[in-house]
Amino acid sequence: MKYTRYFLTIMLLFAWTSTASAIEIVEADWLKAHLNDKGLRIVSVPEKAEAISGEHKKGVVHIPNSVVVNRYLDLGNIYSVPPTQYPTKDQFEKLMSSIGIDKDSTVVVYDDKYGIFASRLLVIMEHYGHDTNKLKLLNGGQVYWAKKGYPLVEKHADIMQTRYFVTKMNPVVIAWSDVYRDIIVSPEGEKNKKIVLLDVRPEDEYTGKKIRSIRGGHIPNAINVTGTDANNKEDHTFKSKEELKKIFGEKGVTTGKTIYTYCHSGDRTAHAYIILKYTLGIEDVKIYATSWTEWATILSLPVEGEVWYTEKEPK
Repeated sequence: MKYTRYFLTIMLLFAWTSTASAIEIVEADWLKAHLNDKGLRIVSVPEKAEAISGEHKKGVVHIPNSVVVNRYLDLGNIYSVPPTQYPTKDQFEKLMSSIGIDKDSTVVVYDDKYGIFASRLLVIMEHYGHDTNKLKLLNGGQVYWAKKGYPLVEKHADIMQTRYFVTKMNPVVIAWSDVYRDIIVSPEGEKNKKIVLLDVRPEDEYTGKKIRSIRGGHIPNAINVTGTDANNKEDHTFKSKEELKKIFGEKGVTTGKTIYTYCHSGDRTAHAYIILKYTLGIEDVKIYATSWTEWATILSLPVEGEVWYTEKEPK
């Protein structure tokens, strides 16, 4: 009886770990083999958005069977201040329904810029409770797909609209107040060493050399790892797990810590979230989605290396 109970415990633990929920990074070869799978939706989130989601723009090509969403109209709340906020539940439900996704859909998302825009959509889907086992990011996106010589077409996939309803939430987003409380004002007035604030913007934005808001610089106590350093520049694929572990680990971004991540407007931070949580296995990662666009404009919030915007950026 004792050994039977032990055996059952081990089996239950194995079952739990083997079915752990995770967004998967898939290769171009995998997608090519599954292009026509029933229940698979392929979504493109290009950097240069087409005028209206679902509207074809002549000369713009995509992976076959793709639907296209507009990063700036579909993946933010355009009525909010700042507009970098994620869409509301109603906006998200309407988007999913309009591009033919239902709760049972397996969704592969890609873009043409290192996966940062695709990651935003995937994280929003996770936030609104879509089963992460059904969410996939195409490694290298359209750039690597094209380098492989795989087909690209102008035609969008035919869409049969669905009725998508959010029935549960899996919040991954924090607010500026969470960052201020935990990073700026910790219980003893010291930095909370269990939480790492990760700024994944390019270094020149972090230092204030390049200013994209009313103020340049970074949130106090933030460390900087440029998120796209995780990708190979020539084909946009991700570097190996060992390389990624070194890139982030050297700055103290390791398992066993809580990571708060931010960027300029919520795209790069989603990209970092997927790397940290689903490749490096850091369980507790949160996204400050409104990021620097919001923090810099709340003038009462402190900024390290603060530089105010003028017509000429600092040299």
